[in-house]
Amino acid sequence: MKAVIFDMDGTLYDTERIYGEAWERAGISHELYLRLIGRSHVNIVSLLNNCGYKGEEICALKKKYTDELLEKRGIPVKPGVIDTLKWLQERKVLTAIATSSHISVADRYLDETNMRGYFSKVISGNGLEHGKPEPDIFLYAADQLETDPEECVVVEDGYNGVRAGKAAGMTTVMIPDQVLPDEEMRSLADVILPSMEALPAWLEKQLPVFSPSS
Repeated sequence: MKAVIFDMDGTLYDTERIYGEAWERAGISHELYLRLIGRSHVNIVSLLNNCGYKGEEICALKKKYTDELLEKRGIPVKPGVIDTLKWLQERKVLTAIATSSHISVADRYLDETNMRGYFSKVISGNGLEHGKPEPDIFLYAADQLETDPEECVVVEDGYNGVRAGKAAGMTTVMIPDQVLPDEEMRSLADVILPSMEALPAWLEKQLPVFSPSS
């Protein structure tokens, strides 16, 4: 293993709770919101349209409410994230973000939390034909990191991300956020950890097969 690829929302940042509140303000039920986690914008609009909503209008409202909430509360970083990223950096392990959010959102979060320097690549799935749960974004991330998929660890919080990581042929770690692991997730994920704080200790056990990028 040479690289660790992180999902962003709900994994690095505690933003899914904010998104959930924004979706509900926009008129989307909590149950439907849970189905939207990890999907690309195009995929979300399509799903909302199929459920009888005007997808683009609802997404615009959700963005408005999200911006208002983030302005009030700031961008919350998940516990253990900085220590984990420092741990990986010290060991010269390649890192990337692979998010379904727009690249401008990732850029804002990284800049406002001073975390950009921890990542070799920042990749948005918005420009890809297929979003999670398809593996495209993780395969693209591996290509950008110049690693093979089997050399990568994926860290995800949501069902679609776990499905995508396994479909990409990568070692997949689930750290649950808004959705608890079900039987499918327990069978797909290589390990389910309680928090990001537990990730370095688990990776430490993989060090005999973990090869630094240099």
